[in-house]
Amino acid sequence: MDCPNCNTPVSNYNINIQTDIGKCDACQQVFKISESFQHTPSQKSYSYEVDLTQVPEGMSITKNMDVISLQIKNSIGYGLITSLLPISVWTFFYFLATEILDWASMERMVQFVIIGFAILFVGFMIWLFLQSIFGELNIHLNNKGGNIEKGLKVFGWHSSYSFDWKTVSGIEEEVSYYQNKDQVQPFYKIAIYASQKIELGDSLTEDKRYFVLKFLQYYLGKIKTTGKL
Repeated sequence: MDCPNCNTPVSNYNINIQTDIGKCDACQQVFKISESFQHTPSQKSYSYEVDLTQVPEGMSITKNMDVISLQIKNSIGYGLITSLLPISVWTFFYFLATEILDWASMERMVQFVIIGFAILFVGFMIWLFLQSIFGELNIHLNNKGGNIEKGLKVFGWHSSYSFDWKTVSGIEEEVSYYQNKDQVQPFYKIAIYASQKIELGDSLTEDKRYFVLKFLQYYLGKIKTTGKL
């Protein structure tokens, strides 16, 4: 990451994610990492006050009696990349290994470990591929509360979280960080602060995540002020 004061790249040794503190070698500026990632939506893709009638592609809103539902489908293109690219890399190293290693002379236990790892890897890639086609994020809201469903509902592989509007103190976008070599990368998600904290939107694109955030905040505000959606 770059220093917020002089834009000089900050050394990995001067970044402490746990304490949220960074220090620049060039200008000796001490700064908070979180303040350097103040996340504001891009004006090129959407405005700060989102229009809930302008639903992004791959999303849909339906109203049925007193229930309002927001359905978000995953991106097939992204899923294909995340699943096919690692498989291609695995295939390359597999053929490379078969040319170098003598499989027949290997210990049986080592063979089992390699085969087991391959099965787990392929299984994970299949899950990613199915997630890219069938995976959804569904948000159902009514006057009493809401329900969040994530995963592959068509196969029964999904998680469900419910909340009561009375227990919701706020809905905000949270940011955490992961360190990749000399760079600190922000990782965004939406948090619903209820009796049980619910996190969602970490796999959505920026415009979709922002729309979901404003969608939830809008209806939270309506419930708090009018008692109805």
